[in-house]
Amino acid sequence: MKRSLFALFTATALLAGSAHGASVIGGLRGGDLTDPDNNGSVDANLNYDATFRSLNKPYFHSEGAFNVFDNSVGAGDAKWCCDLNGWVEADFGSKRYQLSSFTVTSANDVEGRDSDVWQILGSNDGKNYTPIFSYNNEGTSPWRGARYQTIEYSVGTDFALPAAYSIFRYQTFSTVSADAHQLGELEFFGKEYVAPTAVPEPGSVALLGLGMLAALGLRRKRG
Repeated sequence: MKRSLFALFTATALLAGSAHGASVIGGLRGGDLTDPDNNGSVDANLNYDATFRSLNKPYFHSEGAFNVFDNSVGAGDAKWCCDLNGWVEADFGSKRYQLSSFTVTSANDVEGRDSDVWQILGSNDGKNYTPIFSYNNEGTSPWRGARYQTIEYSVGTDFALPAAYSIFRYQTFSTVSADAHQLGELEFFGKEYVAPTAVPEPGSVALLGLGMLAALGLRRKRG
């Protein structure tokens, strides 16, 4: 199974970054796109700037998938466990963001439950997803056994600047060795994309000016 996943990621990794310059940081950064004010509820979908969805356990508390967005690192209700393979995502509705960095934090349990094959993906319709970052290191997680460790991946170092997306998804395909998966926390950072205002081409402006002059001249003749 892992060999087939390796082949899949070999192909998709051409479109995404890999874990070469990831940085271990002292803890959660806080103020991410899902909860910029750091006032989201730890056990309910309240005061968040995104709608959350997941393949399994779509809820907070009780080791649900949404616990990865609760700004809390710990065991039990502070982590997502124990679906083998699955995904969780944040949907920002009409707003689109260009991802500049993200963090992933390990949970409390054994390293065997950490993912060793996973991706961060972006989408604007919830149907078509594009890989932004791919991690594929069979048998080794990015935390290498460290518990409650936060790792940050940044644009330009770990992945190329992606397009702007309204949905960001974490998807796991494999674990180090266990038959259950866990993740402590997930944070997304980026800048909201604002579509540039259309500027008339010089030729169009010139034609408009000539038209106005012609209309003005016609009025003078009639006067």
